Amino acid sequence: MTDEQGLPRSPEQTRELMENLDFEPAPAPDREAALLATLPPPGSEVMVVRSLRLSMELDEAVTAAANASDVAKSTWIRQAIEMALAMQADEDQPISRADALRALTLLRTVRHAA
Repeated sequence: MTDEQGLPRSPEQTRELMENLDFEPAPAPDREAALLATLPPPGSEVMVVRSLRLSMELDEAVTAAANASDVAKSTWIRQAIEMALAMQADEDQPISRADALRALTLLRTVRHAA
């Protein structure tokens, strides 16, 4: 007998499960190369997938904000989380995008004047 999740509960059930496993053959070398090419480069940052529930209104607001910023929703949410975490850090004080653009505009003006 198996448990509620369909897992074997005895050595015999485990043996039967293992004997009935069916593995796909290894991909052809060109297909394997194509699959490997889709992987992130070695040493790249590991991204963790999280699932969260949003109200319809909040999801629509996130979609609108992401579209206005011309980024994917997941990127916008990630940036919002980073901003919230930065606001909690004692040594960092985030600024608005408008303030950052104003500061960059002033730097560009100073560079041309010098």
